[in-house]
Amino acid sequence: MGQFLGLLMGKIMGDSIRATIWYIIFIKRRGEIKLLGGKKLQWASLLLVLTASPMLMGQAANSSAGTFWQKIDEGFEAGSMQLDGPPYQTFFKLRVLRIDPDRFQVRVLDSRAFGVDRMEIKTLARQAQALAAINGGFFFPDYRPLGFLIVDGREVNPLRKADWGIFLIQDSHPRIIHTKEFENDGTISQALQVGPRLVVDGKVKIMKKQLSRRSALGITFKNQIILLNTEDTDAYFQDLARIFRLPESEGGLECRDALALDGGGSAQMYAEYKSLKIDIPGGWAIPNGIGVFKKQP
Repeated sequence: MGQFLGLLMGKIMGDSIRATIWYIIFIKRRGEIKLLGGKKLQWASLLLVLTASPMLMGQAANSSAGTFWQKIDEGFEAGSMQLDGPPYQTFFKLRVLRIDPDRFQVRVLDSRAFGVDRMEIKTLARQAQALAAINGGFFFPDYRPLGFLIVDGREVNPLRKADWGIFLIQDSHPRIIHTKEFENDGTISQALQVGPRLVVDGKVKIMKKQLSRRSALGITFKNQIILLNTEDTDAYFQDLARIFRLPESEGGLECRDALALDGGGSAQMYAEYKSLKIDIPGGWAIPNGIGVFKKQP
């Protein structure tokens, strides 16, 4: 029976996605090293890996978190992420926008305002003249919204008693609350009810293990708004919750609160602003979404 040995190389940074962690489990048999994936190396090759490991790991582990974001405009940033391996349950890719609500307005978009019950998010964004947009809440088979909506200060769909969250803009500040916390005191300009909540007051929620296309929204500790969509991949809620909560220093989005939007074929994102172009179509048209607009001076 071979001798089992374990070799851990790299700097482990908790749940950091920026750290490249190399796990090699091998069996010593006749002078060969057998990797988990089945690849065989001679002892000399292992020494080469050991010698090269600072070069292989250093860049990923030491790269600045700031390089993740591409500045499109003051207060408007975009980024791409690819996550694979532990602690994540599957490989998935993300497109992410980070918006400063002091410089950009985030509003709920309702297809009915344009005389139809549904649109693809690209069409809805263009109709509303939004710089970027993402799909919104759940809906019935006839495309009537399933959750609460406030659009530009006007309630257009009633509150639903459900264990969901509500994204809202109150006195120009973004918030995510539970349905039971909601009180309309007249200071709310935008609201969209959907769920589940992924991060609550800086704590990751324990989620059901469900794999699907995803879109989601978060609010950072600096009150920036995060819009997120998976790109050509499926993701688990738990993995999204993790990346929303991780500190930016560890490659995360550093959100205080995060909320899943409607997923599956509804998940879609569009942006066309300056150098940025994103077009992630969904499987079907949707009745509402969330749009980003430049604030007027």
